[in-house]
Amino acid sequence: MSVSRQKILIASLGTRGDVQPYAALAQELRRAGADVVLCTGEGFEEMIESTGATPRSVPINYQTLLQDPAIREALFSVKGAVRSARRNMRLQQEVTLALWRAGLEEKPDLILFNLKASVMTLVARRLNVPALPTALQPVTAPTGDFPVPLFGLPDLGRTFNRISYSVLRQLMRAGFASIMKPLREEAKKELAVSGSQLDGYMPDGSKALSLQAFSRALVPTPNDWTDENWQCGYWLSEPDPDYRPPAELAAFLKSGTAPVYLGFGSMPSKGPQDLAQTVLSALRITGQRAILSTGWGGLGVDAIPADLKDRVLLLEKAPHSWLFPRCSAIVHHGGAGTTHEAVRWGKPSLICPVFADQPFWGTRVHGIGAGPVPIPQKKLTPENLAEALRDLENPAYREKAERAAAVMASEPGARETARRLIERFLQP
Repeated sequence: MSVSRQKILIASLGTRGDVQPYAALAQELRRAGADVVLCTGEGFEEMIESTGATPRSVPINYQTLLQDPAIREALFSVKGAVRSARRNMRLQQEVTLALWRAGLEEKPDLILFNLKASVMTLVARRLNVPALPTALQPVTAPTGDFPVPLFGLPDLGRTFNRISYSVLRQLMRAGFASIMKPLREEAKKELAVSGSQLDGYMPDGSKALSLQAFSRALVPTPNDWTDENWQCGYWLSEPDPDYRPPAELAAFLKSGTAPVYLGFGSMPSKGPQDLAQTVLSALRITGQRAILSTGWGGLGVDAIPADLKDRVLLLEKAPHSWLFPRCSAIVHHGGAGTTHEAVRWGKPSLICPVFADQPFWGTRVHGIGAGPVPIPQKKLTPENLAEALRDLENPAYREKAERAAAVMASEPGARETARRLIERFLQP
């Protein structure tokens, strides 16, 4: 089905984990014939262009932002978070205004957005086109099965679990009130429309389809979800058949047994150097082969010590879809993308969470039997990490991870999601 004259605008703000799944979806939408614009922060242009989509950047660079000491403090203290929020309010307002104007200029036929880009609901109201909310974590659809997975909450019981989602919405509504200030006059009519920006827009007044982009293998579909919530599975990129690893990585993989992967993603650690020393000390205890991924600063190590060089490799980056199948187990921070990628390849995981949804994913992986009890990064020691690394060799974890991988393989994912969106919303 060809829809080449119709355009889809995807808007997602955040780190690589907030952009890469949308790039995977954009690639499948392009293959199906749609024109796609992916609007996000600076620094992802090359990745987006490689999918065939058109990148459109707004004035924020999350990698640069996360190197700011004030922002790093905000990640690990309430006082720092309050100070940072006040300091960066103007930046958030500029980004929101840029998203609004990008949407109006692009004039899409369909809009997909994540929560941080919910101003796209106002764009849809102005253009009278569908705007569909998306979520990579179960944070938008209330359920009694578990509380909103952003604050490390324990099970509160079905009633209070559901209430936690209302509390999150109230907090976000208060935040939107400040961020939307520059649009109060320009989008006065759209802001006056009843209904939450988080829920998107449909020209016929019906409820917008909400794309719940995470796997049933980790989050079984709650029975109390309303009909507009569609759990379509995580949007993972297909392995690039043309990818060629650096010579050092290729040689390391060939030189011995499959290594353990250890990497902590885009988010900086509170003490990246200390974390690195903990990891290196644990590997001295276990004697395992390992690959250490430095990411955006989560692991502060410049060189592997001489006594570990024969069995530990330092790596800046490599596609997870290529690397994870070649590893024995995955140790990571618990971002949604890394969690799903590890499960996708049937690999046992140890999750060392810091904040937000990371403890939730750690609990889920352990809950399905695909990894040990998660260890918060702030509680890591050489001894407990070494014990967990040895525990990862338990064949039962691999068996459960492979079982979960089979469930993920049966889900719509990026390709089937793209096909269904085009059939439903972009008629030729």
